[in-house]
Amino acid sequence: MQAQLRGWATLRALHPAAIDLSRVALVRQADRERLATPEGAAQLVIDMGLNDEGIREFPQHLHAHFGGLRVWQYPVQFGPYLHHLARLGVRSYLEVGVRHGGSFVATVEYLQRWSTIALAVAVDIIPAPALAAYAEDNPNVRLAWLDSRSESFRSLLSAQGTFDLVFVDSHHEEEQCRAEVTLLARHARMIALHDITNVGCPGVGRVWRELSDSPAWSCLEFTSQYPGMGPFMGIGLAVKRASPA
Repeated sequence: MQAQLRGWATLRALHPAAIDLSRVALVRQADRERLATPEGAAQLVIDMGLNDEGIREFPQHLHAHFGGLRVWQYPVQFGPYLHHLARLGVRSYLEVGVRHGGSFVATVEYLQRWSTIALAVAVDIIPAPALAAYAEDNPNVRLAWLDSRSESFRSLLSAQGTFDLVFVDSHHEEEQCRAEVTLLARHARMIALHDITNVGCPGVGRVWRELSDSPAWSCLEFTSQYPGMGPFMGIGLAVKRASPA
């Protein structure tokens, strides 16, 4: 518990940076055939710009691409993940833990090339000011600056019903991650977890293994690594199985 409290104190001292929303045009104007491949989606992630807070996690050849939307993902993982999602009919999306907002914007914009996103909700305990401008441009985006452990968050989930996809990338402590997944499982058709193979986040990996071992979910992993790195990051996607008739 003390470690968790220290972790939250550190997070509250962090200030989200500005992101370059003009990079959104790269998604909206990209050739659909290019986007319709894992490789094309991965290159799009690079072009949108990567987050430089974890420089040691990125190979040298990607350092020139820091900035832009500041997407804190491995292109070699996030691209194939987005490509796979495009076939799953996502129309409502919730992201818990958005940091600067880049991954949220990238996900919404990519999926909108394949289907209408009727609702996209960004949740974080620390406001990301850059997303306010994005929400003004996209009327289907909602922002909720609150604690995922709060009653307000539970009320948000109850009011919205079931999301097609929930992406969990908040405080990477095992107890909280497990609590979030347990709660969100009742409100999601699909759940994705970030950092399932990150050497620095073993608790998230344990929660993911519990989820992937459950017969209620069909699971897929996007964990490719760059040579000599990590392992870092890693995305797990769990799709709820249909209940027996």
